[in-house]
Amino acid sequence: MSEKRFIVAKAGFLFLFLGLTLVQFLSFPGQFEHMRRTQGISLLIEFALTIVVGLWILCGQIALYCLWQIVESMRRNRFYSAENLNWIARLLMSFKVASVIPAVLFLMLVPQADDPGFFVLLAIVALFIFSLTATTSLLKDQIASKISE
Repeated sequence: MSEKRFIVAKAGFLFLFLGLTLVQFLSFPGQFEHMRRTQGISLLIEFALTIVVGLWILCGQIALYCLWQIVESMRRNRFYSAENLNWIARLLMSFKVASVIPAVLFLMLVPQADDPGFFVLLAIVALFIFSLTATTSLLKDQIASKISE
């Protein structure tokens, strides 16, 4: 692959990381405070949602950083290395944690739900994250078997 493709991929990861950071610190805490004032959710639910969604976004940031490192190892032709396997293991762990969070959100929000649309969206996101987890797990196993040869 040409060097330009690696630069474009890493720039994309950087912009996504910055966007997630902006959302994490500016958008969601204010959104949940607004929901508490206008829709009457409790302060405890507001804090819990802020922490859970913040953790979810943190998982995304960790995944983007791991992908950054994996692309860098590809650029250096070290994709099948123990170092890259460690980054893939970290990526897999962030996906595993992120796949638990939709279940936590579901359990937190079902008692106050009046519209099923959010839960359908949450189920779709959970299935997508689960598919990323399964694919990354298979990739990790393939790289581990290639390294051990």
